[in-house]
Amino acid sequence: MSLIQRIDALLPQTQCGKCGHPGCKPYAQGIANGEAINKCPPGGRETIAGLAQLLKLPVLELDHSRGEAPAQIAHIREAECIGCTKCIQACPVDAIVGAAKLMHTVLIDECTGCDLCVAPCPVDCIDMLPLPAASKVMPIVGGLANSTEQLQARAAKRDHARRRFEQRNDRLQREEARRLAERQARAQRATQTDNNSHNPVQAAIERVRAQKAAAADAALKKAKIEVAMSRAQLNKSLKAFGHPPTFEQQTQLVSLQRQFEAAEAALAQLEAEAPPAPPPTAGDANLKRAKIQLATRRAELKKAQATEASSTELEVLSTALAAAEQALHAAEAASGKPAPVLTRIDKRPIDPHLRQLKTQLAYARADLNKLQRQADTSAEQLAQAQARLSEIERQVNDHAPS
Repeated sequence: MSLIQRIDALLPQTQCGKCGHPGCKPYAQGIANGEAINKCPPGGRETIAGLAQLLKLPVLELDHSRGEAPAQIAHIREAECIGCTKCIQACPVDAIVGAAKLMHTVLIDECTGCDLCVAPCPVDCIDMLPLPAASKVMPIVGGLANSTEQLQARAAKRDHARRRFEQRNDRLQREEARRLAERQARAQRATQTDNNSHNPVQAAIERVRAQKAAAADAALKKAKIEVAMSRAQLNKSLKAFGHPPTFEQQTQLVSLQRQFEAAEAALAQLEAEAPPAPPPTAGDANLKRAKIQLATRRAELKKAQATEASSTELEVLSTALAAAEQALHAAEAASGKPAPVLTRIDKRPIDPHLRQLKTQLAYARADLNKLQRQADTSAEQLAQAQARLSEIERQVNDHAPS
């Protein structure tokens, strides 16, 4: 490994930014270029000692001006979460799961305690809680226990957090490349439409209408978020204040109530100004019915093939599937909508042995994480679990699917 990689291996991989860099790898590059080794609060004295030993430098005291970073874990108060996904976007290791307008939750085994999710939360429903006593045996951050087993366990958790961080960055790059390709494709289609149009003025008018519609949709979405945030803030204050509230609290509640009512009024006005959605036509209903029918016929045929049904039954189901496909084509033509552009992707069948190995790998990781959280786990049990996980990982990596 290069010097930067060896330095990065000693850092806690919280990606918290308390060192003044956007992540652990940039700080490792700074240290390699002569930067001080005492700027990492999550790593504490243990990280400083490791860096000093690696670089043959004197051990320094932690720079406390950068704050403290005790062993902690993020917790989302589910009743107050509005599903805005801002914490999901901020988490550097994809340790928060959820979807828009649905409650989010933190994967305890993956959270590094970086607290980067706290600030973006618009309703302040995320708490940083101290790790339970059973979980403080081998945290990613903090701690000065120097037994070989605990040092190895913390190194393994750092490597795991680094891999999740790198995988997240790779995913974001792929998504950005896909969005860029889609934008370029839309721009190209728009250019082709303008070139093929016999009326450039009409084409320009259509573009302006599309832009106005997009702006109206964005404003409506923003107004809905404002209403949700105002409602959550008002409810939170109502729960937090005493009964009866003090004069200052009552004044704040009146202000929050006015903000909520103003947000609701703005949303109502935007919804009233929005053009009504066109009612569904008979062609749309027939098209939807044909799609459902086709999906049903496909599922019936697939189930019959899996259960090794008779050839007569398979032939009947295949005929029904072909008829459903023809009905869908006819419904698409009758609806007047452009036919979708379909791309067929031939998927390679999954190797049963590889599936079994990956299942065993998931169980081995779960067992190791469970043992690491238990205070009474012996070094021998940890070593056996780690050896089992390493062996299964080797088998998965060496396996060549047929």
